[in-house]
Amino acid sequence: MPRSTHVFSGAASQGGRRVPELPRRVPYRTLGASVLVFLLIAGFVGGLTVWNDSVPGERRIALGMELEVGRGVYYEPAPKWKLDTARSRTGSTSAIFNGANRFSIRVQEWRGGPEGPLLRQRARLERGQRLALEDEPEPFETPGGLRGMTFGYSGPSMAGRYWQITDVERQLVIQVDFHSVPEGAENSLDEAEAMVESLRLEPRP
Repeated sequence: MPRSTHVFSGAASQGGRRVPELPRRVPYRTLGASVLVFLLIAGFVGGLTVWNDSVPGERRIALGMELEVGRGVYYEPAPKWKLDTARSRTGSTSAIFNGANRFSIRVQEWRGGPEGPLLRQRARLERGQRLALEDEPEPFETPGGLRGMTFGYSGPSMAGRYWQITDVERQLVIQVDFHSVPEGAENSLDEAEAMVESLRLEPRP
């Protein structure tokens, strides 16, 4: 007996039941949506970074408390100033703030004379930040006997003062920077100078 041949067009057979063909996959147009999501995420992360940079992580400082910068360097913050935890680094940098006023002390190892760090700082302010240096560096001395050089600087939106103490014997350089908006810097300079005067270096063991 001749075999019969069954031909199914556009469908498959399973158990005597007609199984419909699966529809062809329609390509999804997600490129535009993916780009939009990426931009939203990038904007959110960038916004958080800017917010974190502009709003310090604050911590109150007890009145009369000394802060240790590192390598035996200590100072006493002025009243109502707060610790900037985001910019402070244990053993090397202490940063504090009061409103728009910023004050930081950095101590690091330095093998050489006082000219190198001082010249680099002046170049960074003048060429890097486009600030005007108000005067030539002049000497200063703290009540505790620390000696160094200082100069002021200013710009349209910022003004401040820089102090540097170099201890050649200990191979240390202490860099102090105070800045604020122009009117804030003028009003708070006395507090910044008082904090510089409170600087002390522990005697060698």
